Amino acid sequence: MKKLIIFSAGSFRFVLQDLVEYFQLFHSWDIQCVCAPAGLLRERIEKGARCDLFISANRENIDRLRQTNRIFRQTVIAYNRLLLTTLDDVKFRQKTFFELLFDRTLRLATSTPNTDPCGDYTWEFFDKIEQRFPTEGEALKQRALQLVGNENSTIVPKGEIASRYLLSQGYAEMMLGYAHYQAQLTGKGFLFYELPKEFSIRADYMSALLSDSRQTVLFFDFLCGEEAQRIIQNHGFYLE
Repeated sequence: MKKLIIFSAGSFRFVLQDLVEYFQLFHSWDIQCVCAPAGLLRERIEKGARCDLFISANRENIDRLRQTNRIFRQTVIAYNRLLLTTLDDVKFRQKTFFELLFDRTLRLATSTPNTDPCGDYTWEFFDKIEQRFPTEGEALKQRALQLVGNENSTIVPKGEIASRYLLSQGYAEMMLGYAHYQAQLTGKGFLFYELPKEFSIRADYMSALLSDSRQTVLFFDFLCGEEAQRIIQNHGFYLE
């Protein structure tokens, strides 16, 4: 039996580890997980890399992949949103979301658009800011330090949460990233600021079936099942 190969968005890596461990309690198959920015993974698949199941943090990568690869089935397995994170420091505690965001003395870390969906969602948010506050959205794009999400991103050690590492090591004062990491960072020296509702961005996590093998189909169906959804939710993702 062939090894089951899963390409997954890096932001889904911790939950995927738990999902695979649970799945293997019932199916003793060899499963290899490759986790990286979804845009870079899509490019690898387009160039011929073998992948049985692709988990992307957006729909666009799945749609683009459909142009070159057969996708047997696809579905949304989770939702996410953006969140602004800072260190739990007295100089940040009394600040509002916009006071922090528009403070040009503060360095803002982000992911990279085009290669990582988180960067795309962040730029979508900046576009919303530009519509409401002319010049501010474009200024944010210029200020943003794209420290993760591209092929040359080597600052953050493998397996580390980007916001925790970048902020604690002094690479930036604040970071726009995925909200599900709050579940792991709460009570560990960080402050979290939700985006105002009118600027909120929803991230759709999609699973795409690239192989019709029995083991791949079973894992695809498992992701939509009650136990898998419970595990996903426990990691801070949303189910609706």
